[in-house]
Amino acid sequence: MSKLTEFGKAIRKLRIDYDSNLNELATSIGVSSAFLSAVETGKKPVSAELITKITNALGLSNDEEKLLTHAASQSVDNVVIRTQDAEEAEIALMFARRIQTQSVDLAELRKILEEN
Repeated sequence: MSKLTEFGKAIRKLRIDYDSNLNELATSIGVSSAFLSAVETGKKPVSAELITKITNALGLSNDEEKLLTHAASQSVDNVVIRTQDAEEAEIALMFARRIQTQSVDLAELRKILEEN
C-alpha cells in the first residue's frame, strides 16, 4: 500500500467520519476510485475543484473545508490555477511572482481571504 499524503489522510478521516468508503466518495464526485486513491497517495494532483466537490459531496463545515485545504497545501509543491480569461491569468501570474519574491504579506492576505 502506498503512503498517504496529508491530503490523503484528511480525506480518509473525513470518509470515516461521514461513513463513506473510497468508491462511494469517488462516485459521488464523478471520479474513479483509482483516481481518488492516486490523489490520496500523491500520484495525482489536488485541485481546488476536487476540494470543492468533496466538500459538497460530504456536506463539510467551513472548518472541515479549511482543514482539507490546509492538508492539500501540505501535499503539493506546485499549484495550477485555471482561469477564464486573460485578465484572470494576468492577476494569477502577478500573484505568483509576488509569492516567489516574498513581497506579499501572507498573514494579511490570509486574513482577507478567510473573511470572504
